[in-house]
Amino acid sequence: MEYILGFGSAHKALKAEDILKKASIPLKLLPAPREAGFNCGLVICLAEVNLNAALAALKSSSLKIKSFYKKEGDVYVKV
Repeated sequence: MEYILGFGSAHKALKAEDILKKASIPLKLLPAPREAGFNCGLVICLAEVNLNAALAALKSSSLKIKSFYKKEGDVYVKV
């Protein structure tokens, strides 16, 4: 299962990418899916196995997650 994290802007998504890469957490930086109603240009996509480590790394920074979705097939479900 994949999780999608939005940060409100592409700049913040790039900052989140940097934080997660420094913590050695695998991720994908993707264009924001319009189906889920994201208003920013980029999102972080994480495998379920990496989710808790990513949330902990982001919590220790000053960066806040603005939107959080779980991908179920072709559907995005708000978490």
